[in-house]
Amino acid sequence: MSKVNITITLPPESWLEFNEEAIQNVPETEGVFQLLDENKIIIAIVGTANLHQSLEEKLEGESKARYFNFEKNPMYTQRESQLIQQFLQQYGYLPEGGGDDLDELF
Repeated sequence: MSKVNITITLPPESWLEFNEEAIQNVPETEGVFQLLDENKIIIAIVGTANLHQSLEEKLEGESKARYFNFEKNPMYTQRESQLIQQFLQQYGYLPEGGGDDLDELF
């Protein structure tokens, strides 16, 4: 009986390292981004009119974030709300950072 080797390839992670080099590839357009800590736990969900600029600003002031992802979306406020609702339903609490007015939404 011959031995068969099977290689399982997992899909690539959608998270990028939160650093200047990765942010340089982010477009200056509307969208939503998520910041994650070292354990890849979401700590912020932010809708913005300029993904690139907002991520650069967060990089300057954010000490906990180690990873991020983003999606372009001209309806970024609606998408931000959807992602926050999904997070709240899944985990039972709001992300600790992100939009300054999250408390006013709920």
